[in-house]
Amino acid sequence: MSPPTSGLGSRARHDVIVKCPFHKVYPKDLPASLEYKIGCYLVADESPKLFREANVLYWAKALLGLVYDVIDRATAGASEPIPFDIPRVRFVKAGLALSYCQQDTGIKKPGSKAPLIRAGFLLKEVIDGGDADFIKYIHNMDPNPLLDPDEFGYNFALFLAFTQHVQYVKTGGLVFISDYQGMHFLLTDLQIMTHPSISKNREIFGGGNIEKAVSEFESCHICNHFCKWPGFGLEEFGARDQSSSNDTGFH
Repeated sequence: MSPPTSGLGSRARHDVIVKCPFHKVYPKDLPASLEYKIGCYLVADESPKLFREANVLYWAKALLGLVYDVIDRATAGASEPIPFDIPRVRFVKAGLALSYCQQDTGIKKPGSKAPLIRAGFLLKEVIDGGDADFIKYIHNMDPNPLLDPDEFGYNFALFLAFTQHVQYVKTGGLVFISDYQGMHFLLTDLQIMTHPSISKNREIFGGGNIEKAVSEFESCHICNHFCKWPGFGLEEFGARDQSSSNDTGFH
């Protein structure tokens, strides 16, 4: 298979973030101790966790693309220009890297002659910048901005809250992205929220999937100027408008 022509993996010695799941191992005689060691999972337990996290990014890209399809169609058919800026945000590029071996260890389906998975890693695009530039805009427990109106990035957080509104409506109240965080319109470490009828107590998208956030979205989400623009045709949820400022630019 030829390497990609652009983005992650398109050049040699490409800087990446390498992630793998781990668990905390506490001393047996001190179960309540704050001291612990990092323990690695067996391949059979590690691989599903890696695939789930990669699946989150895969679906998040599709859900974000859905939002921009809605925006582009609405603005193209509008009789007047949209009265605010629309940021173009994306998630970090990522991919799974699997190490194989021919030994009789790892994961292999019965009767399969394929090489065995010895280890796996999730590779992510590096976000340039310092910790001070990294912002968490929306928590997975609340569909409204974590930031106050006078804080840097607040208007951008309002836009992200609007994307949740669009995703919720267009999926029939089943799914939306949460845990928005990152810097410079490049986001990472998100979560996919699903309605209880989707997961049915299965861990489809990981432990950060708070199903209650979806079932209570209409009563908790507070619409802002993005949601209320008539061109998007969104039903208004919530009791009041959080975007108290007339400043609709992005910082």
